[in-house]
Amino acid sequence: GPAAAVLTRGGDGLSVRTRDGAEHTVPGERVDVVDTIGAGDTVNAALLHRLAEHKALSPAEIASLDAGQWRDILGFAARAAAITCSRAGAQPPYASELA
Repeated sequence: GPAAAVLTRGGDGLSVRTRDGAEHTVPGERVDVVDTIGAGDTVNAALLHRLAEHKALSPAEIASLDAGQWRDILGFAARAAAITCSRAGAQPPYASELA
């Protein structure tokens, strides 16, 4: 099975459940929503981007992530989705906008 599964909950944030049963959650970022088109795609892209920065793209590497790393990864994705939702059309942020 998967090393981890992420659940998006819109403005309520994101959660991940790992293969070992651990669950980590971050709140959503509050913004004035203009458009939700592209928010889910942005979350997926941001998760992959941040997983790559943590050098965690294989199942074994994902399994080695700790709670703090998961909060960082999920928080990054939540911020990215919030920026996308604050813009008209599917306009995800550049990584530099999330620094």
